Amino acid sequence: MTTMTMALTRAIARTLKPGDRVVGTKLDHDANVSPWRIACELSGAEHVLAPFNTSTFELDTDAMIALITPNTKWVAITGASNLLGTAPNLKPIIDAAHNVGARVFVDAVHLAVHRQIDVGQIGCDVLATSPYKWYGPHAGVLCVEPELLNSLPVAKVRPAENIGPRRFETGTPNFEGIAAVEAAARFLIEEDMNKVESYENGVFLPLLNGLQNIDGVKVWGRPTLEGRVPTVSFTIQGHHPDHVAQVLAQARIAVWSGSSYAVEAVDQLGLTESGGVVRAGVTRYVSANDVDRLLEVVTSLASNR
Repeated sequence: MTTMTMALTRAIARTLKPGDRVVGTKLDHDANVSPWRIACELSGAEHVLAPFNTSTFELDTDAMIALITPNTKWVAITGASNLLGTAPNLKPIIDAAHNVGARVFVDAVHLAVHRQIDVGQIGCDVLATSPYKWYGPHAGVLCVEPELLNSLPVAKVRPAENIGPRRFETGTPNFEGIAAVEAAARFLIEEDMNKVESYENGVFLPLLNGLQNIDGVKVWGRPTLEGRVPTVSFTIQGHHPDHVAQVLAQARIAVWSGSSYAVEAVDQLGLTESGGVVRAGVTRYVSANDVDRLLEVVTSLASNR
């Protein structure tokens, strides 16, 4: 997704000019921040980021909409935070953007694996996702409004098609990767995303509640299932996030430590200097036993601080 977003925003940069504005958020993965920042640096446009509420961990919708001024050309927003799990209410933001004639780019990388997505219902102009997040290969997928796709001044090789998605191809397509993407998508369709969501929430809720009930553990994110996907970030008093991740790895439990590329979010939380957070997530193959083992290790660490 990052590579495709870089290619897309490289083209968009050629349509921007001084006085234009691009609005993003501090909830986003840097893949939906830096490409736009670079495009604005190249074009002279302004790049601004809306904050989130550090108490509720929700995107400040009013603050976001206030930044969407008549000179706004693009709004870039996450479908779900890869760090905190927060799933913003997209509709009022997309409506506000379209009301001033701006386009909307939704980073759905962390949403697609957990929720059924209807691009038409969301109403965005571009939606991006990474199949490796939903059991596919390392690849990128962009769903782009056709008129926009055909009109962008894409940096392309001359033999590439002048209209349609092949405009972005720099050579022979990765056919084996495309086949694997199709297989992963078919798996999710056959599994039924509503059933996947129900299963994941059933496994995740004990993890979320369990972490919140351990003395010395701080959960950075919404305290319930409402408005979030099954990803949780936490810290343990007296333990660096990298150390926590190492101890969990020794118990054969895989987590991330640091910023998980959500640089702006970690910075707004004031956690950059202390090493960020530990991030754990539930997907279709994570079991209740996996959760129990993680909570057991975290409880042990928290009791030795």
